[in-house]
Amino acid sequence: MCSCNVVPIDSETAKIYATIKNKLLKKGKPIPENDIWIAAVAIRYELPLVAFDKHFLEIENLQLEV
Repeated sequence: MCSCNVVPIDSETAKIYATIKNKLLKKGKPIPENDIWIAAVAIRYELPLVAFDKHFLEIENLQLEV
């Protein structure tokens, strides 16, 4: 069994989530809610996100590895 770190969702993460969602809506490019939360956590904790979903490219300040 492998271990993993669980990071908390705090008020700073929620603010990042809201910022991402608002920017995407203004651009007319909404993405799934769960993906916005994933991106917010990655940005909050300065973690790279490895994903095949191209819609993550729409999110500013996200360290994305496709």
